[in-house]
Amino acid sequence: MHLLGRKWFRRITNRFEKKFREFGYGLYYQNVTPKVLDYAENPFVTDMFKNFHVLERMKRTDITIVIHDATEISKENEPYLKYWNIICIRKALQQYLRENYNLSPKFLYHPFYPYPIRKNNNANSDYCEGIMHKTDAVSISRTDKDKNTDIILKANELIASKNNTIEDTIKIHGPYNPVYIRPFGEQEFRRYYYGIFDRSFKAVSNILNKAKFVIDLTILPNDGGGTQYTFLEAIHHNAALIINRRWIDDVDSKYCDFKEGYNCFAVSNEKELAEIILNSKNIDTTKIVNNARKLMNRHINADWHSV
Repeated sequence: MHLLGRKWFRRITNRFEKKFREFGYGLYYQNVTPKVLDYAENPFVTDMFKNFHVLERMKRTDITIVIHDATEISKENEPYLKYWNIICIRKALQQYLRENYNLSPKFLYHPFYPYPIRKNNNANSDYCEGIMHKTDAVSISRTDKDKNTDIILKANELIASKNNTIEDTIKIHGPYNPVYIRPFGEQEFRRYYYGIFDRSFKAVSNILNKAKFVIDLTILPNDGGGTQYTFLEAIHHNAALIINRRWIDDVDSKYCDFKEGYNCFAVSNEKELAEIILNSKNIDTTKIVNNARKLMNRHINADWHSV
């Protein structure tokens, strides 16, 4: 929205409101009813996960819709896919839709707005010193099954046991699914949980400008290899990514932007993750970070204006 110069959008719900509400990140939204689809010309839908009650209004060929991953395709909306102009933000998903649904989706890189980074004593204005003085290992993804947060929790247990303290464990931020964390225990989870952060660039920067590592262990069926916003935010803040090795291995190499040891670290289990964090003070992430930054211009310059 920031790259497009737009400050507001409509959210389809069961009520209409004249007023605009604050969404966060300097954006605003207006609640409207599904009837808006009846008169909107060439609507652009950024997300419609599960909102099956609006599907009958979307049986038209002038709709452009972003499908983020294969979990957004279901038996309910599958019959409508052929009508829409679909955009994918990862090449692996684009290929999956071609091969399995006989569709011709368009691929566009994630659009990324290079928001100002807040500085602090641990990440000053000097680029190299900023990398060298970072110490934290953080997660800012949702805590849920598809994010494999259990690997982070198990790794934290190994780290805490080795160091006899939770001081250098991975700090978990963001919303969480209480049903998912229940088997680990609410009290145990909260040893490593630092809460939900505000929807603002300032809040993201306050977390990431101290982060040496950002851990995102997401795995998605029939997808992977490309970027997520957590990846781009980490790279923007000169933090080294630790991702799930399956994010790389489960997709064809020509659809994969990441290479272990070149522009990211990759792990398969809690032992490998714990080993990196336990040795973090001896790991120079400069080359990893610099190589990852080579990906950024294509996202900052992604052309979504013609959508």
